[in-house]
Amino acid sequence: MRKQARRESSRDWIASGAAVTIKTYARRYGVDRYTAYEDLTAIGFSLPDSAQRWAHRPPPQPRPRRSATPPVLPDSDWITMDGRPYFVAGYTPGGAPYGIYLDEMDDDYLTGMINPRQTRQAIRPGSIRSVSVDTARYSHRVM
Repeated sequence: MRKQARRESSRDWIASGAAVTIKTYARRYGVDRYTAYEDLTAIGFSLPDSAQRWAHRPPPQPRPRRSATPPVLPDSDWITMDGRPYFVAGYTPGGAPYGIYLDEMDDDYLTGMINPRQTRQAIRPGSIRSVSVDTARYSHRVM
């Protein structure tokens, strides 16, 4: 709802005798409490002194910038899945990769003590993600 329509509707709502607070106004019209304060004061509704905390909107917080270049993967056995480095331990018969995310690996691998090609100890039991699809179950005949 646009500002002018919201304010006209709120005048009718206030005239109906409803208990109007900043919180109820914000919920009813789907706005934040700073906008609710601004709208209620603009239409002349008297607010208690405790509502003054909603009078001044805090300055926006800058968001951290994302790197334009993707992170460099250690070697060809790594791929990026969901924006995270993923070590490919192998492939299922259907061609889906299985392995482990970098942030799920033990500290020994991360410090260079273990090479995942040489030992399977770097991959914790239960942390391997594999995808398998029973193609016979999902296949259908077209006649």
